[in-house]
Amino acid sequence: MARLQKSARNRILFGVAGGLAEYFHADPAIFRVVFILLTFASGIGVLLYLILALLMARPESATTRPLEVVKDNLRTAPRETTEAGRRFLQLLRGPAPEGGAAERPEEPMGERDATR
Repeated sequence: MARLQKSARNRILFGVAGGLAEYFHADPAIFRVVFILLTFASGIGVLLYLILALLMARPESATTRPLEVVKDNLRTAPRETTEAGRRFLQLLRGPAPEGGAAERPEEPMGERDATR
């Protein structure tokens, strides 16, 4: 049987829902909805998610000993939290427009100053 670990491919925040989905051969959206429902129903969803994020091994982690997994997760928590925040903000912003930055028509500097 496969090892229960965070997902490297199906991750929005820490990869917990994606890892559970890969382990149980299910859609990660199901686990995300369960965490959200648990959060609104009793508030336990966020706590449960954070506990699993601490206890589940990272995909690139070679260790299988539970205490070592927790130590590894605590050691990498600042970096993973920063990356999760960036992924979450990107999710809120939506896909980037074609060509990189938001496209605005450029107006000549003289016209902008003349209208003020």
